[in-house]
Amino acid sequence: MDKTARAPRPQRQISVLVALVVAIATPATTALSYYKLTGDPTFRPLALTVERLIAGGVDVDYEHVRAVVHAGDTAEDRARAQRLGEGVQVAFYGKGIDALVQYEIVAGQAPPTVTYHVARRSFGPYTGAAAAQGVRAAFEALRLNKAAAQAGREHSW
Repeated sequence: MDKTARAPRPQRQISVLVALVVAIATPATTALSYYKLTGDPTFRPLALTVERLIAGGVDVDYEHVRAVVHAGDTAEDRARAQRLGEGVQVAFYGKGIDALVQYEIVAGQAPPTVTYHVARRSFGPYTGAAAAQGVRAAFEALRLNKAAAQAGREHSW
């Protein structure tokens, strides 16, 4: 019997498997941990891809609203637009919806306005005082859009 030829030990195979799993999972785990600690959305795993599709107007299977805040080119107008965008995001968050808020600088724009985009529909522009009406309209459009998608699916009966 030849003692030099041995079968590979199961413990070594498990060690290699564990090392591979750790090597694959570490970057995603590190990025997610950094995102949870700092809140920096660029480190949120896989979210950037979906946000870029939404920003580009591509219809993805994801409940989303895109809000475009139009602001003037002065620092005061930009600050007011920032507050309006944050308020819109909080309003949609209260309804359980992720809203992607984008900002456009328009020269000569007096008060900031917001336009909501849901799928292929747009609502607005709304001023800051009327932005809540647009939130309701966009929420209803999103709800109806989701209901229409579910009604159009094929049944197995």
